[in-house]
Amino acid sequence: MKAQILTEDQIPEALSIARGVFDYCLRARITDLEMIHIFLQYTENTNIRNMIAEGTLTMWGIFEQGHMVAMSGMQKEGHITMLYVLPVFQRRGCGRCLLEEMKAYAANQYQLQRVTLSAMPAWTADYFTKRRFHPMEVTQPCSFVPMQAKTVARAIYEKKEIPSGVILGTSIGGLAVCAAVAVGFMVLWMHGIV
Repeated sequence: MKAQILTEDQIPEALSIARGVFDYCLRARITDLEMIHIFLQYTENTNIRNMIAEGTLTMWGIFEQGHMVAMSGMQKEGHITMLYVLPVFQRRGCGRCLLEEMKAYAANQYQLQRVTLSAMPAWTADYFTKRRFHPMEVTQPCSFVPMQAKTVARAIYEKKEIPSGVILGTSIGGLAVCAAVAVGFMVLWMHGIV
């Protein structure tokens, strides 16, 4: 499973997922009508396209058989604003994959030490806590939980060719050890020790 940065023509599909998951999974549990209004305004196609064009928002998606099944978005300052996974693809690691990708992107592209998010509704904070996000202190009661996590710089490993002699030597050495253990076990068995 790999998250990829979305292209401009993939934005409508991503916003459709965000709104669909919000309506199906969250909307009935949210009592604050202002929160619903803010979500609907934020996820308007024009608003999202403007933020992407300004370079203040990056969006990712995960695809299965050519169809987007999960999406996320993060603002340039490292604030994660969207993370939505189609219900049938939940509990398969899509959300975790997107979070890790955004943390690595924040570290590598923006040199940020942490990312933040607002767990809305508040009961979703448990999901993020399991993914190494920690609640931030708040000065006044609110209907969401501000959270943060450390970013992770992704290590890049160069692929190196292993000489066939090394592979052959390691294989023969492994076989020799197995044979020695087998012979030792048989000797102990024959003497009634095992």
